[in-house]
Amino acid sequence: MKLLLIHSKNASMEKKGKATSKPQEYKKKTLELEGKVLVCFVSVEDQDTFDINIISNQAADEIKNSIELIETFPEKIEEQNKEITKFNKGLKAAQERGFRKNENPRAKKKLLLDPAQYKVDKILVYPWAHLSNFLSQEKTAQDVCPTISKLLKKEGYDAYYSPFGWYKAFNLNCLGHEVAEMYRDVPLALLSTEVRAKSVFKIVNPDKSIVDFCTSDEESKKNAKIPKKYSKDFKDFITSEVLSSREAGKQEPAHIKLMQKFEYADFDDATDAGNFRWYTKGVLIKNLIRDYVENKMVEMGAIYVDTPIMYTVKNKKLTAQTARFPAKTYWLHSGNNRYLLRFACDFLLFNMFSQMHIREEHLPIPVYEYETYAFRREQAGELAGLRRLRTFTMPDTHTLCRDIPQSVEEFKKQFLVSNQILNDLGLKSFMVIRTTEKFWEEHKDWILEIITSEGEPSLIELWPERYYYFILKYERPVLSAQGKTACLCTNQIDVESAQDFITQYGEKRMKYNINWHSKDNKTGHPVILHNSPSGAVERIIWGLLETSARYEKEKVTGIKTWLSPIQCRVMAISQKESDYAEEILYQLNKKNIRCDYDDRDEKIGKKIRTAETEWVPYTIIVGNKEVENKTVSVRKRLIGQPLVDGKTNDQINDISLKKLISLIEKDLKGLPRRALPIPFQRLSTRISFR
Repeated sequence: MKLLLIHSKNASMEKKGKATSKPQEYKKKTLELEGKVLVCFVSVEDQDTFDINIISNQAADEIKNSIELIETFPEKIEEQNKEITKFNKGLKAAQERGFRKNENPRAKKKLLLDPAQYKVDKILVYPWAHLSNFLSQEKTAQDVCPTISKLLKKEGYDAYYSPFGWYKAFNLNCLGHEVAEMYRDVPLALLSTEVRAKSVFKIVNPDKSIVDFCTSDEESKKNAKIPKKYSKDFKDFITSEVLSSREAGKQEPAHIKLMQKFEYADFDDATDAGNFRWYTKGVLIKNLIRDYVENKMVEMGAIYVDTPIMYTVKNKKLTAQTARFPAKTYWLHSGNNRYLLRFACDFLLFNMFSQMHIREEHLPIPVYEYETYAFRREQAGELAGLRRLRTFTMPDTHTLCRDIPQSVEEFKKQFLVSNQILNDLGLKSFMVIRTTEKFWEEHKDWILEIITSEGEPSLIELWPERYYYFILKYERPVLSAQGKTACLCTNQIDVESAQDFITQYGEKRMKYNINWHSKDNKTGHPVILHNSPSGAVERIIWGLLETSARYEKEKVTGIKTWLSPIQCRVMAISQKESDYAEEILYQLNKKNIRCDYDDRDEKIGKKIRTAETEWVPYTIIVGNKEVENKTVSVRKRLIGQPLVDGKTNDQINDISLKKLISLIEKDLKGLPRRALPIPFQRLSTRISFR
């Protein structure tokens, strides 16, 4: 919905003639309103008529907020002038003592009109098609303005409406003060009108003992104390997940300088904030992660699909889900229609499920989609480099299960797969389980087994009742250098989306109506697991860089060999060994091991230091001895291992190339390979983006 609000001295309206075949019934020919009138021009858009009561309530709230803004404006100016007077008094005192001599006093603000003019006596709600190109074509659109007027009257406002479907003349006299003209965009928001149910946080220890920590109430959080026995990492995790804000901090995240230094990714000032440009090495890492996760999903029994990245807002099944996140959406206009860019693959995937013939004997069915693009219009204060961005890549699996027992068994399997993925990526994470009190009591035994299986304390959040589509949600957050968490892999048990409808605010809301069919003609709605087995690809890279920065004084920094853009670097002590170095370069890349050659005219010490700062896992050094013996000397980086006395590498001298390849192959066993582009195989030809 679009709103244009004009604060007017008096207002009048006169019906002139029918504009539609069935105009809204309205007995009066004219309407004369005296006094200070807030005229609210309303355009009802395509998505709004999903539920006119909800959008009308939202519009009424916006109008009330606008009235408050108008009527309190003189008071706010007065408060600001008091602050200015206080500032000027302090400035004068400082200048008399010889300080701040170059600073000027601030001028007080003046109202454009007399304070008595900043009042609203009456409200006129007026249908106005010209604020949008995407108007609702449903008959119920004409009921929105009367409904808004009725809601405002119930709260004591003197409110009126102008009829829909008539040619009308009107007169306004805009008062012309600072807030006399306002525009509001009101997206349909299917959010609960009730405050989210108070949740309870508990800490589960490896021995299955449970510590009551706090509730979601702010006073409870303020008084919460994390037991001293826990590690600093776990305390930082609890602080970030439960006790602190999720907004980005003022300090620049550590990974930003690293992603720029290594030329993985960077900001782009020619696009929307939160959208990144990716360089060769960053794309290489992203592709390796894609290959790896996809292979794991195939091993798990998943099938592939690929759904469109945009969808219409005229489909009520999709609107019912989309409108729960109105602030997150990007709109796309095409001709006379508009679309939403998806912020998850669920929408058109579930639409596809609803059109499938799903056989009971085939369940569970894991369906994997590599979301090349997902879009979430995060608020500016929430953006934080690769941790929270507006366009991202998400490996996503949705599993159709016959019922809750089958979904639980599949959940356990996927839990193990996700843990293996995080381990192979080299990421330390924590565990959070969020569920309802009822589900917790019924399934406590197996949930505790999962939580305690790793021998680490974990966090549970319990809700008195389900407030969203899932009854249980599992998350694996990772800690940044600054102690901020971000979730990577997740899994949710969804008991709502497959239904034909749900009851919300006393109304039936259309869902996807997904069904399975048995051989004996029984049918049922599947339970759906929402499993991102690794988390967003960009956030994985965030985690790898932030983890290295967090533990740089405790552990050897770096990325596991299989994922490192440069796995080996060969360097010759002098030009005499260059032919041999070239041969090693050729042989390793022939084996699909990403190797480059530092062929710069630099001393060997500088070449080694460069490889060290670039976190190269294997540095291969060849001199006269190695040429004679047809061997190599290798510095193997101890990535992720404890940093003892500053030692970052193991030195392996005078081994055969075959043995070196065997060492590297152990690091790469069962993991995907991608070739290193030819320009990156020599430092002299390597492309620089910065």
